[in-house]
Amino acid sequence: MGLVVDESLDATTGVAVLKQHEKRVLVVADVSAEHVIGGAERMLHHHIRALLASGLDVAVLTRQPKDDAPLRITLPSGVIEHRLPFSGNRGWQGLRELKASAKAWWGTHQGFDVVVAEQPFTMWALMQAGCKLPRLQVCHSFAFEEYATRHGLDWGWKQQMVVAGMRKLEASVYQSATSALVLSQFMCERLQDFFSIGQDKIRIAAGGIDAAHDKMPNKVVLRQEFWKEDAEKPHIMTLRNLVPRTGVDLLIQAAAIVHVDQPDVIWNILGDGEWMAALQGLSAKLGMQDVIHFTGFLPEKKVKQYMMASDAFMLPTRSLEGFGLVTLEANVQGLPVIATPVGANSDVVGWHALNHLAENATPDALAQAVLAYLSAMPDEKARLNLSKETAEYFSWGKHDAVLVNAVRLMK
Repeated sequence: MGLVVDESLDATTGVAVLKQHEKRVLVVADVSAEHVIGGAERMLHHHIRALLASGLDVAVLTRQPKDDAPLRITLPSGVIEHRLPFSGNRGWQGLRELKASAKAWWGTHQGFDVVVAEQPFTMWALMQAGCKLPRLQVCHSFAFEEYATRHGLDWGWKQQMVVAGMRKLEASVYQSATSALVLSQFMCERLQDFFSIGQDKIRIAAGGIDAAHDKMPNKVVLRQEFWKEDAEKPHIMTLRNLVPRTGVDLLIQAAAIVHVDQPDVIWNILGDGEWMAALQGLSAKLGMQDVIHFTGFLPEKKVKQYMMASDAFMLPTRSLEGFGLVTLEANVQGLPVIATPVGANSDVVGWHALNHLAENATPDALAQAVLAYLSAMPDEKARLNLSKETAEYFSWGKHDAVLVNAVRLMK
């Protein structure tokens, strides 16, 4: 395997110097690293950063986020992101598009040494195009399960066929990988159970979080800015993609139960998704529209401020929580998390005493966990300790070491 030589300027002398990269890494994803709008983009962004920091030469291949988006961009890190032409079709037509696009792209963009694949669909298309490079396959959750949860209420033969096809596609991707990287023991076990992946092929590296470097705004000022006359009331927030599996409907029902004993509690739902209208309708039906506020999508800085200002974060997951990076995002801002004991939540939420796990994934259990938390809320000193301990316990350095070592060991 030859070394790739790259020319750059020495920061001190301004003289051109040669930098040698041990391997050229192609990072393949179904999302773009251009904007961080969710957990998948956040992990992609960080993996690119970690691979670059280790001295590897990195390029990204994904699909167009929109059908009018450019087919090639340069990320702020200097990494080139290539995009396969894609209409946005999420069915078989979309897969055919990706397959044809990948074949054309791969014919003129070889020369990579290894692949790090973040999701399955673009990687499947690249495999169909003839890519047989050593590959580290990252697995956050299974796409066929996500689809099944979205269509559980209109389940029929068509949905069964789609799920079977997606599961077959994912099996081909995971089983052909040189090794796999997961964020939790929960996902390690599911890879073994669903796709018979040997434990010796699976690397476990918990997700990480950056320390809260932002200067803490005055909490009183933030609460007054956000909530004005409601600033003195308890505020519970969530940040979720508004789809069935994330369980925001459970939060709304739990809020209605809490409201009976604690009518002053305010609930803030951050995020957007296809269930927005249905969830707003449920809130109104339960008479909670005055205490449940939907903000829609908010930029990352505003989300952090909501976390700093709120009294608790709820993670009402119904299914498929492969890790729950948002738990760390809340904890590192000093915000305790109340969650259902679903998927990896038991480990990721249960790690700290200030977090609370409900007994089960029901509105009543969530409500009881909220009432127990409100009866003895932690003070600001305890929240500051939570922030510091989270950054130490979930260090990105530990995650990065597993990722980079797995890439370097592939031949």
